[in-house]
Amino acid sequence: MYEDNNYTYKIGLNWKDILIKVVMLILFIILLLWLFPRPNLDVFYDSVYNNNINSMREAARNYYTTDKLPNNVGEQTSMTLKEMFDNHLLIRFTDKDGAVCDESSSKVELSKISDEEYALKVQLNCGDQKDYILETIGCTSVCKNGNCQTVIVDNNNNSNGTTNNNNNNNNGTIAEGGGNTAADTEIDDSIPDKGEALVNKITYYQHKKAITTTKKIYTCPSGYTKKGTKCTKKTTGATIDATPVYNPDQTITVDAKIVTEGNREYVDAVKTKVRTDYSCPTGYTLNGSYCIKYTDATEHQGEASYTCPSGYTKNGTKCTKTYNATYVAGSTNYTCPSGGTLSGTKCTITQKATASTTYSCPSGYTKNGTSCYKVYNATASTTYSCPSGYTKSGSTCTKTYNATAKTTYSCPSGYSKSGSSCTKTYAASKSTSYGSWVAKGTQYYTSANKAYTGTTAKLVYGGAVSGAVCGSPCGNSGIWYKYTYYTRSTNTSYSCPNGGTRSGTNCVITKNATASTSYSCPDGGTRSGSKCTISKNATASTSYSCPNGGTRSGSTCTLTANATAKTTYSCPSGYTLNGSSCVKTYDATKNTGSGSYTCPSGGTLSGTTCTITQDATSTPGGKTYTCPTGYTLNGTKCEYKISATPTDIYSYTCPTGYTAEGTGENTKCYKISTTTKYYCEDSTATLNGTKCTKVVKGSVKYYTCPTGYSVSGNKCVKNSTITIDATVKTKKSTSYQYKWSKNSYLEGWTFTGKTKVVTEKYTAGQK
Repeated sequence: MYEDNNYTYKIGLNWKDILIKVVMLILFIILLLWLFPRPNLDVFYDSVYNNNINSMREAARNYYTTDKLPNNVGEQTSMTLKEMFDNHLLIRFTDKDGAVCDESSSKVELSKISDEEYALKVQLNCGDQKDYILETIGCTSVCKNGNCQTVIVDNNNNSNGTTNNNNNNNNGTIAEGGGNTAADTEIDDSIPDKGEALVNKITYYQHKKAITTTKKIYTCPSGYTKKGTKCTKKTTGATIDATPVYNPDQTITVDAKIVTEGNREYVDAVKTKVRTDYSCPTGYTLNGSYCIKYTDATEHQGEASYTCPSGYTKNGTKCTKTYNATYVAGSTNYTCPSGGTLSGTKCTITQKATASTTYSCPSGYTKNGTSCYKVYNATASTTYSCPSGYTKSGSTCTKTYNATAKTTYSCPSGYSKSGSSCTKTYAASKSTSYGSWVAKGTQYYTSANKAYTGTTAKLVYGGAVSGAVCGSPCGNSGIWYKYTYYTRSTNTSYSCPNGGTRSGTNCVITKNATASTSYSCPDGGTRSGSKCTISKNATASTSYSCPNGGTRSGSTCTLTANATAKTTYSCPSGYTLNGSSCVKTYDATKNTGSGSYTCPSGGTLSGTTCTITQDATSTPGGKTYTCPTGYTLNGTKCEYKISATPTDIYSYTCPTGYTAEGTGENTKCYKISTTTKYYCEDSTATLNGTKCTKVVKGSVKYYTCPTGYSVSGNKCVKNSTITIDATVKTKKSTSYQYKWSKNSYLEGWTFTGKTKVVTEKYTAGQK
């Protein structure tokens, strides 16, 4: 609101006018929508999808030329949409929303379903639109430039080939699922002029048939190479010496030497061994082939011990016995001068006889002082030893080990060997039964001759009806014929006679193969049954031993024994030998006078006491002897023994007719020669006139081996091939063959539920 010249103005919105205008606009829009309805975008979307999937199909047909087709029935090859883009078979496209289709799950697959037919499946997944095209392609030879022949079967099951060119997106047919699917043929009932084109719409039914193929796959164990149905492996066996091939021999020729010097012809003296002399170093004595050096052993005298008879007292080396003298009244008595012993009127002097000891040795021994020794050959004892693992038998070593066993298997006629088993495969007995007929619905045709009875399907005639009776499926006009479609199930079973085990439609009998074992001996052994024996000479070891307690030196034994001592006794003149004592007897001196004391038993009177003193019995201490280091004690001698130095003595003589010149090893033999002779300085050369010829064997060029061996250095190694049956596995694969037909039922085929309508033109008057 504002004021001008005392007038007041109000400014505001006219809501009523605005509301009327909005209502009018809405009515106008509704009128436009009624006059111009929204276009059906689904058709556009379907067109985009169909163009894309057909582009994939055409690209696949152009790509799969002869060299890329599967070779065997049942084999399949495929390619994803991404691979088609990457290989530039297509330009990338999008779906109805402008999004990229799934390039991994969208793909084309080509399967070989017979010798001359292939099944092509094209699958495209774009968002919520997912579908595929199945097409059976038959080729006369190869698919070149995408030109193959599609097989369509007519009502009479006759094959009619139509050529598909690159520019035909639908092979002359409309898209699947389109058109009328209930009736076989819809006819244009208008009556044209003769020669005017008429149109028939024919419904085709898609059928499929499963094709099962089996393929045998052969595999080999590790280390084997597969060759067809066999597995082979190279092995090495025994080793033998290779045959050397030499380079050509070389002949060397040199001038011969002249035999003569002046007019003398010399030859070598004849050298003959006469004997072998042995010599010893200074200080040694030769004894056979040995040298012995002697030295006196060091004598060690043991201490003597003294003993006295019973009743005597020892005093140093003397024995003393004291006793009472016998008193004799005055009378005649006798005394013994010179230390004699009174016995009655006789006196006796006893003293030790002079001992003289001699030593003697047994036969065959040599005396050395108080010892005897004998030298004889040691007894040689040869022993044999064998390497570890061998058994000694005399001078031979024997080793026994298990032979290498090789087992082969064989099968009866008609069987196939697999390892140690035999397998026989034959066709199983087939038995087929059928279920009850089941009605699958009513079908209407314009012909009264459609009835048939097949193995698993039949069409039963039900009479004629008017178009009005059958309604929309018949077109509400004309006469139609009613049929009932029946199917029944098939049950096929297989059995195996003769005890076989069923595997699919085949029977398999398996039994153990007949085993045959052979043995061989590696390392050059000799086989006896399943054992191998190797014999070789034992290692000889000779040892020497001395029987009878001798001492060995090399192959010689020395036996030492004590000499036999023989002692003889002698007495001075006037004495008589009694054992080892000398006895002299004489008259005692007679004494007559007053009483006196006497000492019997040879005592010495001292007052009224008698004393007997005699030498104590001496027992000499034992003697021992020792030798310097390296010496051997032999009695009271020490000997050091070494081998004597041998010297062969030769005589030198001249052949008959030759004269000796010089002595000893310098002896030469000559004779006067009137002709000049030649000789070869090399004893292995051959004299040929004035030349000496020698053939030098060529060096080894290479080695060869017998067939079946290979060269390894200077040895031949046996090569052999082990062949066994490959392991066989049967792989089954199933593919489907598709076919379009005007018949809704085909014997041996299964209806997929898909139909298509094909428009055929004909000229009025032809039908």
